[in-house]
Amino acid sequence: MYLARINLDPARSTGMDQWAVMGRAVRKAVDPDPGSDARVLWARTSPSTLVVSSDTAPAWGKVPGATSAAIHPLPRHPEGESVRWELISAPTAQHGKRVPLAEEEFEDWLAGKFAGALDVTSAKWKRLGGRPARYHFTGEAVVRDSDGLQELCLDGVGAGTATGAGLLLVSPLAPQ
Repeated sequence: MYLARINLDPARSTGMDQWAVMGRAVRKAVDPDPGSDARVLWARTSPSTLVVSSDTAPAWGKVPGATSAAIHPLPRHPEGESVRWELISAPTAQHGKRVPLAEEEFEDWLAGKFAGALDVTSAKWKRLGGRPARYHFTGEAVVRDSDGLQELCLDGVGAGTATGAGLLLVSPLAPQ
């Protein structure tokens, strides 16, 4: 289980601003076998940064426009640790078909998605656009189940995991 931060040259990553194109390129870099069930999540956190979580270390040189990468084992966080978290997702509910949630429902949606793994102590969000609308969530939480958190980080949160949504990034909260 790996977490890679890949630096991109925006001028050399033509077409990579489209979610489906980026998703195919990332998938191919991590596991070229289209029939594989390898877990791959990614998010383009800025025009020059791509973050990838996967079962295997990505061959980052296969990503168009990639200039360098830092690849590390996916960190584990012990129960009771205070953490900072970040998530890009499109909050939806299933009512016959998938429908976007109203912002008033986001805190309950997050609590349900993180249930048992994280106790959210703060959350804020910013609309990014798209259909359904994607949001960039950030906040703080306390780890309740280390294994459950690891699974959330590998499986993703919410809809759109193939197109750059759902990657949960977690880091220790600096002591104050």
